[in-house]
Amino acid sequence: MPEPEPVPAEPPGEYPCPCCGYRTFPVPKEEAMAFICPVCFWENDIFDSEEDDPSDENHGMTLRQGRENYRKWGAVRPDFLRYVRPPRPEEIPRGQT
Repeated sequence: MPEPEPVPAEPPGEYPCPCCGYRTFPVPKEEAMAFICPVCFWENDIFDSEEDDPSDENHGMTLRQGRENYRKWGAVRPDFLRYVRPPRPEEIPRGQT
């Protein structure tokens, strides 16, 4: 029986997600086209310039709404809870615990 394909590891995060703030982005948000944060499940929208602009990648949700939803549910939408994970220690911004 063949061995299962290994699951590719997430790239290490270095840059903060604009929604939850955890360092899950492997590149700056301006370069992270359609990157989905594994902590809050926000899909990065490089074309949004304001936090109250509707995001096409997030079905019209604004960044402000995504942040509020993450604080409330732990994901940008409650039906996304099954896809998110807690932040890893190295993803927590310095000075926060």
